[in-house]
Amino acid sequence: MTRTGRNAQATDPRDEAIAWLAREREGRLAPDQQAALQAWLDADPAHAIIYARARAAVEAPARFAAHPELMDMRASALAALKERPQYPRMIAAAAALVVAVTTLGAGWVTLAPSTSPQVSRLQEVAAPVLPALNPNAALYRTAVGERTSVTLPDGSVAILNTDTLLKVAYTGHERGVRLVRGQALFEVAHNKRVPFQVYAGDRRVTAVGTVFDVRLDAKKVKVTLVEGVVRVATLAPKQAAAPAQQVTMTAGEELQAGPETVMSVKPADVAAETSWKAGVVVFKAETLAQAAAEVNRYTDRPVRLADASIAGYRITGVFKTGDPDHFAQGVAEILPVRAEPQADGSVVLSAK
Repeated sequence: MTRTGRNAQATDPRDEAIAWLAREREGRLAPDQQAALQAWLDADPAHAIIYARARAAVEAPARFAAHPELMDMRASALAALKERPQYPRMIAAAAALVVAVTTLGAGWVTLAPSTSPQVSRLQEVAAPVLPALNPNAALYRTAVGERTSVTLPDGSVAILNTDTLLKVAYTGHERGVRLVRGQALFEVAHNKRVPFQVYAGDRRVTAVGTVFDVRLDAKKVKVTLVEGVVRVATLAPKQAAAPAQQVTMTAGEELQAGPETVMSVKPADVAAETSWKAGVVVFKAETLAQAAAEVNRYTDRPVRLADASIAGYRITGVFKTGDPDHFAQGVAEILPVRAEPQADGSVVLSAK
C-alpha cells in the first residue's frame, strides 16, 4: 500500500485519498508522485471510487452555487484540505459537504456489490439481468426545458437533457447508472477494470472510455456514439434463460430498439443528434408532427396541430429549444399553415 501519512504504517484508504487530493490540489505532485498516485488508484477498484468521491465532494457544489449555505460548507472543506495533517477534519468537512449536496438532490451512497455479469464478446450471450432500483442510490433530474451537467464519482460527466431522471449506483464491480427517463450524454472516464454501464429500458450500454448519447422515449432506446466503442446488450428478467442479442457500435453510428425488438444500427448525424447540448434542435426533412413533438419536449407551452392534413408536411431547419413561439412562427412562414397563440400559452397550427 502506498504510504501517504507521516509514518510507515498502512492507513485507511479514505485517509490516503484525502492526502492525495490535498497534494494534487496544491500542485505538489511531481511526476514520480503522479505515477505513485496512479499505481494506488489501479491497485484496487475501491481506491478509484473513494478518491473520486473525495474529489466530487469538493467539486459537486459548483452546480448549486445559488445556495449560500452550501457554498459556505464548500469553503470550509477547501480550507480543511490545506491542513494536511488533520485528516479526520478533512474527511468530516468533505462528508458534511456530501450531506448538503444530497439534501439538494445530488450525492451518493455506498451500495451492495453489483450482480451484473461481465459483458461477453459473443454476439449471442446469456441475457444479463436488469438490476433492481436501489432506493438509496443518488438521483439527478432536470425539469422540462432544463439542462445540467453532473460529475459522477469516477470523474465521468453526464449531461442531462430536458425532463431527465438519472439514477447513479456505483459499486466496486461496475460504474452503473440507470436512465429512468429522458436523455443524457456521457463522457466516460477511462477505467478498464471497472466497466461503465448505462441501463435504459431493457438495454444495457457498456463502455470503457468514450462519449455517447442515450435517449429513452417510453421504452424505446436510442444510442448515438460520438467517439470510442460501446456494446449494447438486451436485458432479460431473472427467470429468462434465452440468449440475448448484443451489438458492438463504433463512432458515428446510431442504434435504436423498442421493447423486446431487434436492435438496428445505422450511420448517425452526430452533430444533429447532440445539438441539444447547445440548446438547439436540428430538423432535416422531418414531418411537422415529428418536429412539433420534439419541440414540445422542451416546454410546457406545447405546439399543437389542429389538422391531421398538415402533419405530414416536411420541415428542415435549426430551432432554439424552449421557444415554441418562434418555432410556430417560422413554420407559418415556410409552410401553408397559420399559427394561433392560445390563452394557456400554447400555439395551435392549422391549415390556411
